[in-house]
Amino acid sequence: MTAILLGAMFTVHLPYGFSSIKLMAVTPAGVQFGPPGFEVDLLYVACLAALVLSGPGPFAIDAS
Repeated sequence: MTAILLGAMFTVHLPYGFSSIKLMAVTPAGVQFGPPGFEVDLLYVACLAALVLSGPGPFAIDAS
């Protein structure tokens, strides 16, 4: 999962910058947003790293 997120970050999201929300315009039809940056990808990689490093908790199915 981390490899997929890093691949998406470097190939798709990197040219659009860091921010995940870019307000392009406010029109009578509604708000228009630009393409997302790589902020969310980094958040997901950090969450995956936290899950891997913390290990199973006391409520895990295999806990005894």
